[in-house]
Amino acid sequence: MIRRLIITLVAMAVVILSALGLESIVIEDHSSILRQTLTSPVERLINQPRKDSNQVVVAIDNHIESYLIDRFLAPTFDAINSSFNAEGKFLVVKHLDRETITEMLNEGSIDFVITGPDFYAHLLFDDRIKPMSMLWRPQAASPGHSAASTIFVRHDNADIYTLNDIARGNYKIEAVAKTSFSGFLAAQDPFAKMDYPTQRLFETVTFTNTKNPLEVLNDVKYGYADVGIVPACQIEYYMSRNLAHLSDFRVINPQPVDYLACQHSTQTFSSLVLSYQKDTNANMVLSMNNIVVGMRLPGALTWSLPDNPRSLYDMLYRLRLGPYSDITYSTLNRIFHENRVVFIMGILLLVAGLFYNLIISVEVASRTRALQRTLSEKEELAKQQEQTNEYIARLERTGIVGQMSSMIAHELKQPLATVSNYTRGLLRRIDRHTADEDTIVKILKEIEYHNERAVEIVDHVRKYAKSHDVKREEHNLYEIVLQSVETFKKSGRSQVPVRVEGVRDASVEADDWEVELALINLLKNSADAFAEVHPARYVQGECLIRVRIEDHEDSWWIRVIDNAKLVTKDFTDEFFNKLETTKAHGLGLGLSIVSSLAERHAGRVWAEPNVGRGVIVTMELPKTSGSKKQSEDLDEEIEK
Repeated sequence: MIRRLIITLVAMAVVILSALGLESIVIEDHSSILRQTLTSPVERLINQPRKDSNQVVVAIDNHIESYLIDRFLAPTFDAINSSFNAEGKFLVVKHLDRETITEMLNEGSIDFVITGPDFYAHLLFDDRIKPMSMLWRPQAASPGHSAASTIFVRHDNADIYTLNDIARGNYKIEAVAKTSFSGFLAAQDPFAKMDYPTQRLFETVTFTNTKNPLEVLNDVKYGYADVGIVPACQIEYYMSRNLAHLSDFRVINPQPVDYLACQHSTQTFSSLVLSYQKDTNANMVLSMNNIVVGMRLPGALTWSLPDNPRSLYDMLYRLRLGPYSDITYSTLNRIFHENRVVFIMGILLLVAGLFYNLIISVEVASRTRALQRTLSEKEELAKQQEQTNEYIARLERTGIVGQMSSMIAHELKQPLATVSNYTRGLLRRIDRHTADEDTIVKILKEIEYHNERAVEIVDHVRKYAKSHDVKREEHNLYEIVLQSVETFKKSGRSQVPVRVEGVRDASVEADDWEVELALINLLKNSADAFAEVHPARYVQGECLIRVRIEDHEDSWWIRVIDNAKLVTKDFTDEFFNKLETTKAHGLGLGLSIVSSLAERHAGRVWAEPNVGRGVIVTMELPKTSGSKKQSEDLDEEIEK
């Protein structure tokens, strides 16, 4: 009876405030704190032109679903209000649209704000807020992986099994809300990754009026919708209350549960985020942090310290949301994008025509003996390559063609291409009468260097094929590493910086050419991994490859460390299983061959994830007998 009376009084207060033109601070009738905000002290605060020093204003993004407010925000505000009342402070909760929140943050009239991940990223990008805590689900590995979208159909649906089926069909799709990030927006990301036009694909989606995921589940279950989209873990939530059964549904594009132990179809991201206005009083922020962080909520959820939102920004960029919502294509750009093949072919034909006219208009009789020598060297290299290919044909019958063909074809490709480029460039300069003697000499020296490099590769491969005995000589491992890095940089295959560090006086008995060949290919592998890295990391100078030599008892470890893309343990376990690369621009030497080169030196190679992001590939080589003896003598001296 008393509860009904209170609810009636709250409703009457809302009507009175609306009639007076005052801003309501009630979200919905979900908790005692939200009802308490309509008491007379708070009403007086609202009428004040400036925020009172004892008033703590929390804004809630109106895109947040009501069920999240019911389950988690209401008890959060109850706890905050109890603590603040003891300190003589008043908590004011405002349910606002995003434009108003932005304006009030600029004015400094908001202390804290609770948002979804997309609006949080936008405000953080504009430096309007500072993150304080994130809602952490117990099924998640960290707060930054607490949310995702689940795309599902009825279990007996025989037409839809993949994302392609949804994209190519004409199905009725139902979601929680148009503004819900985990309940709708994030579900577009897998389709965006597949280059499907998400705006056209989802333009006919039906949304529930209640923002209740259970309604979506029931509509799919009873055939009112073909495809449903709900936030991750909602199926499990309603299962625990016997309101839904997992056997009634089939999840589309299921993802591993490494980061989120719920059925989901997209990458994981943060859920609700509690942030503070950057000029908020430090003591107030500390007080709020002490109240919220570690707070136990229904379903064992807690407020925890925030995670890095980098992966969230990648998703928002693909979906053109948050800080990237203003990125649009002009009509001209759109036409070019849709007809880019025709434009590119036209430009190439135009350039080719101009270049052809330039070539035939120049007197070719002025070609010099140096050019003739360059052409003859190119022909010689071609003959050597032909001979090598014939030799590879014979090796096919001996069972080692896989290794030899990869080593020759890919390693010869770069010096031959360089010789060809220098030849064409010198030809153009001569035809244009712009080639002075110094330029010709400089270019011919470069051609000679790459020619010698190609001949060296061919000679070594011939020796390698003739005899499988490793030619071991004592070398300084640090110098081999420096030479490998220098050769890799000269190839021009990557602009990623390479840094050499570690032990400089490392003696090893090895075939220096084979060790260099293995290291170059590991460097190429790390460099190619940066092709999938977000462009902003290049701009900020975060991309780096490190080569470190470490002393480990009877062996040296050469570690190639990059900070490219995120990898899993499964990725590194399968790292050396394939002989041939699957990348569009492959290394040219299978990683299994790199491993075999190490084994020929009584060593080994393995891979492991880098801390944060990237891969660490380690090649172990045994120390020389001299190095081992020095280590043993040193141990004896220490014992004495």
